[in-house]
Amino acid sequence: MSQTNGVLSSSVSEAQNEKERSTDTRSTSAVFKSLVRGSGTAIVGGLVSQALKAVVLVVLARSFSAAQFGAFSFASSVNAFLFIIAQFGLPVFGAREVSQSGTVSHGLLRAVTGARLLLAVAGTVIALVILRLSPGATREEFWLVAGFGFSNVVLSWLYDWVFQGLGRLHLWALVNIVWQGLWLALTIVDIHVKGSIVQVSFGYTVAAAAAALIGWLFVGRVGEERHAVARLPAYSVRGVLKSGANLGAGTLLITILVWTDGIVVRFMDGQQAAGVYAAGNRISLALAMLGSFYVLGAFPQLSSSAAAQSAEFSRYFQRAYEDLAFLFIPGSLWAIVYAPRIMMILFGRADYLAGVVVFRIFQVVLLLSVFGNLYGMGALVPYRRDHSYRKMLLVSGVVLLVLCPVFTLRWGPNGAALAALISQMLILLLFIVEARDLVQPDHVKALAFPVLVAVVPLLPGMVFHLGFWYSVPLLVLVYLAVVLWRQPVLRTRTVQG
Repeated sequence: MSQTNGVLSSSVSEAQNEKERSTDTRSTSAVFKSLVRGSGTAIVGGLVSQALKAVVLVVLARSFSAAQFGAFSFASSVNAFLFIIAQFGLPVFGAREVSQSGTVSHGLLRAVTGARLLLAVAGTVIALVILRLSPGATREEFWLVAGFGFSNVVLSWLYDWVFQGLGRLHLWALVNIVWQGLWLALTIVDIHVKGSIVQVSFGYTVAAAAAALIGWLFVGRVGEERHAVARLPAYSVRGVLKSGANLGAGTLLITILVWTDGIVVRFMDGQQAAGVYAAGNRISLALAMLGSFYVLGAFPQLSSSAAAQSAEFSRYFQRAYEDLAFLFIPGSLWAIVYAPRIMMILFGRADYLAGVVVFRIFQVVLLLSVFGNLYGMGALVPYRRDHSYRKMLLVSGVVLLVLCPVFTLRWGPNGAALAALISQMLILLLFIVEARDLVQPDHVKALAFPVLVAVVPLLPGMVFHLGFWYSVPLLVLVYLAVVLWRQPVLRTRTVQG
């Protein structure tokens, strides 16, 4: 860790120690309820925002040709890199500073905003130059990337990370829902007036600007907490870039793990294959974001307990592990069985059925990604093991970069999906090994029952040979039963229970 990071860590630790002494009367059960409430707000807000985003993808797939959707998918894959370069781990760094110190300063706001703006402009310019010089890129793809790239500039003022660090997840949810909801509305208008698919990416920028404006207004209300109990470090653009370098590199590597395969498929097999591949993996990637939203909601409590070296960290982590297992395992196993039918309902075109194998593989990738994110962002980052976090992701990223082109050449899009599966398995294993001295969760307790109840919606097909529509209400009932069963836990459970 750099010297600057050490200074920031020391100052934040001092702030945290004083904060702990000033809040001794706060019960651990109240903290636990705060974790549940924060994660619940984040998961609901994330579900709504990602559902809106998923609707955009489905609408585009239905309204434009597979080749045009492939161009859009390629541009959004490129933008995933631009987005993460523009962030470079700074929102995570800022949220951790806020949650562990209990306050937010104007100096931190200015430093993080300035650093993100600098990175966003540089990344967009470099990407457009490369595309301009690339003989394989089309004019349509160039302008799609330009539209997405401009969005990262305005998102420098999206202060959702402040709301995350302060535990005000309802504000975080609001700005993200506005962002995706307005994008959906602008997309529908574009299709209605028979506009081009390029205009969709510029609509994304307009929606991002509206969300950033709302975030800026709310941050103005939050203001600087004048009752901070300790002197905070003097933040600067250079300082936060150096201190967040490992987090930035780690988030960039995550982007490589998530989006490289789509770009490889585009250049090796063409736009048609890229569109089919996107139909197979984008829904799973969107759902994986829900897992990251859950961890985002739990992040303030996990970070605070880690900074205080609290024994409650393991119990908070176990609770998050169990909740994520219940949220994702039943639905993923159900989706694997009914993959062809689901794809036809979602996309309404038979040519997308070529992505069924990709869809099924990515249901497993979804689970690996969710649990890997919990170990990385939920354990290593709160304990400031940023260097280890980056190193583990680097190993998996190199594996993906080697395997993906080879497997794609041999098996096409299915091979790219297999390479993504192997890399996600590796990253989860590495994270578990690295975090073994920090947390020892009960895997059987977390995973056994979710796997068992996942069989329920599959029973009509296995026993009575009934079809897809009989399984849907059973899947809904399974999730309702899980919520009702765990409702007493949500309301009354304490860390002693």
